[in-house]
Amino acid sequence: MKLGQLRVRHRVLLRWTAGGVAALGVGALLFAWSGIYNVAASRDHFWITTAFLELALRSSVRTHSLGIDPPMLDDDQLVALGAGHFESGCAPCHGSPLAVTTPPFENMLPAPPSLSNAAEEWSDAQLFWIVKNGFKYTGMPAWPAIERDDEVWAVIAFLKRYPELDAQEYGALVRTAGERENEFALCVRCHGDETAPPSSRFVPRLAGQSRRYLAVSLDHYAAGARPSGLMEAPAAQLDESTIARVADYYASIDAAHRSTAADATAPRIARGRIIANEGVRSELIPPCVACHGAEAHDLFPRLAGQHAPYIAGQLRLWQSGLRDASVLGAIMAPIARRLSDGQIDDVAAFFESAGTELSPGGHVRP
Repeated sequence: MKLGQLRVRHRVLLRWTAGGVAALGVGALLFAWSGIYNVAASRDHFWITTAFLELALRSSVRTHSLGIDPPMLDDDQLVALGAGHFESGCAPCHGSPLAVTTPPFENMLPAPPSLSNAAEEWSDAQLFWIVKNGFKYTGMPAWPAIERDDEVWAVIAFLKRYPELDAQEYGALVRTAGERENEFALCVRCHGDETAPPSSRFVPRLAGQSRRYLAVSLDHYAAGARPSGLMEAPAAQLDESTIARVADYYASIDAAHRSTAADATAPRIARGRIIANEGVRSELIPPCVACHGAEAHDLFPRLAGQHAPYIAGQLRLWQSGLRDASVLGAIMAPIARRLSDGQIDDVAAFFESAGTELSPGGHVRP
């Protein structure tokens, strides 16, 4: 066959191909415009549509989770933090060992699946991507504070532990006992009350903090000035009166639950004591107790007895620029950025070891 004939046939083939693609496009548009396709949630997709969407979903998760490097997720404290959010934020749709899903959620299309075996179906990196980003057109939202990877990893840590839990173990982990007796049950689940400490050392101790600090913190969460996928939604649901009652409740509790600081060494605590009481003048780091001691301004938190992982985590959030949106956050951000990783761990260990007793000048009482 001559070259000229091949070129003619090639052009004809291209025209037919282009015409076929255009016809398919017009046909798809007419099909959608006609309204023939039933979009009701009471009927499933065509099987081929379902298969295509499932393929697209799994392929998307596989591709977009490439390069995600999971941290260690076997910390019981991290699991406990994730469990609290799962019970309030995930279980209503996906069910739990204590409660099945309700008909409105079961009738969603697609229906929210049980997550009891999610860690066996997806890798840690894939689960992280799913929880952080959600899925389009499924009712699965993205993480409310999408920049808070640390919170998302806590949920993944829980999901990895989830298959091992029976109803009793799950209930103990999410602290369901006695909830009906307390107006602030949702707060108590994670932050504890006069009878129990917080559920995790990644959760702050609120008992004994000032009313003003607690109320301002809740306002910041509600406004998004302090990003947190764990706190923004519950805080946004509180009106001014409820915020005041929550602040009064925790401010009135004696801060009696002390941390043991079992993972802190004496040298670490000693180094942290120097930073907390004297600062590091050569590095423009002021003494922590100037703002966080027993007699500090009521806009600032008291840190004596606060959990070391929580303190260290917050300081690293300041370093990354995630806590400087508010005026108070902007004050702390430049100081946090001057601290090394070692200094952060040292000062966090010191404050946890300090219990609740600091002298008016901030120094630990003998």
